Amino acid sequence: MIIALALSNIINASDEVEILGLGENKVVLNVEGVTRVLHVGETAGGIKVISADIEQCVLEINGQSKAYRMGNQISTHFAKTQKSIVRIVQDNTGLYRSSGMINGQMVNVIVDTGATLVTMNADQAKSLGFNITGKPVPVVTASGKTKGYLINLDKVSLGEIHAYNVQAVIIEGSYPPQILLGMSFLQRLEISHRQQLLELQQKY
Repeated sequence: MIIALALSNIINASDEVEILGLGENKVVLNVEGVTRVLHVGETAGGIKVISADIEQCVLEINGQSKAYRMGNQISTHFAKTQKSIVRIVQDNTGLYRSSGMINGQMVNVIVDTGATLVTMNADQAKSLGFNITGKPVPVVTASGKTKGYLINLDKVSLGEIHAYNVQAVIIEGSYPPQILLGMSFLQRLEISHRQQLLELQQKY
């Protein structure tokens, strides 16, 4: 299953450089209109990558190092009202991972366009304060058939993208090992792929 998460930011060097995505030990930059994937130690457009993970990167610009964190609002040159955008770089396993928030609590997630609903296991649900109650529904996972329980999430956030009253399913057992952001959340967004990036944009 495919899963996704993202970051964006603008750095004012001699030219404007856009951070399109973050991953373990790599950063995706738009340098002078060209998309570049830089690993730690590499340089482009006068910008050197010192360190990077899915949460933040440290870049050296004009001899000075500074950390840039995920979740910052992306800037554009348009005078129009901005739409919230999140961009996630694919990790070495082919997945798109990030941190998000469910009902105000920070969680690690995988963005999964193959999952029908936001999906979590019983332990993850309990840590978020949900009780497993009600009539079970049949659920098919990569491991086979099992039981799940439907709930509604008050608010789900990914960066500056927010969705309310999102349907989710709690699955008995240890699957999935990480919460999946499925189509009950993603259907409210515009989704596109570009090279190693998954771009999610808030609909208005």
